[in-house]
Amino acid sequence: METFEVFDNHLEEDYFEHIENKLNHCWWSLQEEVAYRGDNEAVDDAFYFVHPIFEHNHQQSDMHDVLSTFYTSIGMRAIIRVRALMYMNQGRQLVHSPHIDMHYSHKAALFYMNDNDGFTLMADEGVDINACQDKEFKSPIEFTRKDNGGDIFQQQLKCMSKRNRLCIHDGSRPHCSSTPTNTKKRVLIAVNYF
Repeated sequence: METFEVFDNHLEEDYFEHIENKLNHCWWSLQEEVAYRGDNEAVDDAFYFVHPIFEHNHQQSDMHDVLSTFYTSIGMRAIIRVRALMYMNQGRQLVHSPHIDMHYSHKAALFYMNDNDGFTLMADEGVDINACQDKEFKSPIEFTRKDNGGDIFQQQLKCMSKRNRLCIHDGSRPHCSSTPTNTKKRVLIAVNYF
């Protein structure tokens, strides 16, 4: 797989609007750190809202049933985790700390629910994971470059948030999220799967 693959207008409009309507009526939980515990020390004002859909081998929300056709569309054979994520406009664009989703290679699908200037920044293939993060995500992972030791995101590989856009990448590779500045919120569904 390339660093990431993008598929625009991924779902039929009626089904997309059904998901959108259901998400608009979900409860959301405030998370005061985005990438790992202690993230607020690295990025001021790092927070977001999460609606857990499937975690710890159990359905957490009725959204899981709503997304069954979406799961089929991405070729999911086994589910690891599904969450809806909402980043708020904070008056400036915040780029959160780099992180990985899981310590093993797997597919990660980011399904963007609205147009905005927020993005997901992906590390290119020149990045190595230098030190393994603890299993409870209490500390940042250290990333280094194979080629020059510089900024891990030097190529600025961005997947911009666009309504009904699907982005597939390897969730064990470094990436980071950002907040929007031209809308009130940035909403997406994040799926980790095989």
